Amino acid sequence: MNRSKITRLAFAIVFVCFLLSTFVSLWSLRLMAKQNMRELSKVLAGRIYDAISSELSEPIVVSRTMANDRLLIDVLEHEDRYSETEASALMSDYLTGIKEGMDYESAFVVSDATKRYYSFGGLSKNMDPVNNAYDQWYTLFIGKGKAYDLDVDRDELIDDAWTVFVNARIEDENGRLLGVCGVGVHMTGSQALFRELEEGYGVKINLIDSSGLIQVDTDESRIENASLEGILREESSEYVYQRRGGRSVITKYVEKLGWYLVVQSDGIQERSQVIHVIILNVALCLAIMVILVIAIRIIVERTKALSHASFRDQTTQLLNRRAFEDEKARLAVSPLDADFTYMTADLNGLKYANDNLGHAAGDELIRGAANCLKECFGRYGSVYRIGGDEFAAMLVLSEEDMKAAMEAFEKTTGEWSGEKVKQLSVSCGVATLREFPSENIAELSRIADERMYAAKEEYYRRSGAQRRQPM
Repeated sequence: MNRSKITRLAFAIVFVCFLLSTFVSLWSLRLMAKQNMRELSKVLAGRIYDAISSELSEPIVVSRTMANDRLLIDVLEHEDRYSETEASALMSDYLTGIKEGMDYESAFVVSDATKRYYSFGGLSKNMDPVNNAYDQWYTLFIGKGKAYDLDVDRDELIDDAWTVFVNARIEDENGRLLGVCGVGVHMTGSQALFRELEEGYGVKINLIDSSGLIQVDTDESRIENASLEGILREESSEYVYQRRGGRSVITKYVEKLGWYLVVQSDGIQERSQVIHVIILNVALCLAIMVILVIAIRIIVERTKALSHASFRDQTTQLLNRRAFEDEKARLAVSPLDADFTYMTADLNGLKYANDNLGHAAGDELIRGAANCLKECFGRYGSVYRIGGDEFAAMLVLSEEDMKAAMEAFEKTTGEWSGEKVKQLSVSCGVATLREFPSENIAELSRIADERMYAAKEEYYRRSGAQRRQPM
């Protein structure tokens, strides 16, 4: 397998592994992201729950304490004994002490008998729940029959600011309704926390009532003007998790408020984690591919070098006998080309050069013969050194090309001259499939060997030289 095929196969394997690892990573991340988002939402909900409880626990206690204050109960039980001015002054002193002493935005008392609304400034107005929409809260609260309740509304006395009013029911010792008292708290701390967590974690935080109506939101335009539909609401201390419209939703009932805390995640973090994993996988895949390319290049070059050393003759750099036998075995079981030609060549005078001029001279002759064979026949096939002074070539060429190559070989060897040996002579034998179309590679090689030996005998006969004497 050549280098390009190995490289393509390696890249394909890496790419498939990359796809599989990315799929597994994203699948695992999807599960982990859901679980992480659920746990994160619980943690955020816990922080918010604690903040709300801390911010509203005291106002609830204060409002309920006011509702049981004997002084306030006495004033309302005997309100008819006081003039409007006297009652207003008493209530103003009482409520101012609570407002300023506890640092609330407002403190109020409503008399059920007279429907007077007292604030820290005195008598503010006379309640008219039937005709005034702002006053309907009173009727709604009384109708619930609860000891206390929370109501989000605009404070008419403080620039219509959104305020959480803690309403507490005032009763005499016989359970007769005397009125309602309470304090007003601007949820600045909770809203600031909501805003901080929303921006930091990509979530949406709300407090909703039992009908789903929004009571607290960082966007004041949504307070008591928008609802969250389809949110699971269970009056338990447990966190309730659900997936809604592609969003993760955690709901927790806030018993003190009678509201539900809702934390919604739009999946930004989850998508961010997915994108992060994809980028990480791509970067990892590219790094692996770079390392793999370098490794393949090194391996291929090393393999090529080893292959070259294994199949090359070190003296001539022609293919060696091992390569020759492998190719001959392959051709023995494969159909031969119609222009297939088998040639053997034997160097004349090598023994004399080695014995009288030294092995350096013999190597010079061997390299000279190899270079001439490669120059004249190398373009048509493979040339091998199969022994000390023996060469072979397996070629594919036409009869005309063979004739031209042989003429070029005779001319090249005739003109050759080395530093230690001045002449070069090579005897050749050739057998072609054109001559012997029914023969195989083994028979062609035998015929070529016979013709080479005949040519060698003819060379010594014509030249008058002896095999052990100089050429």
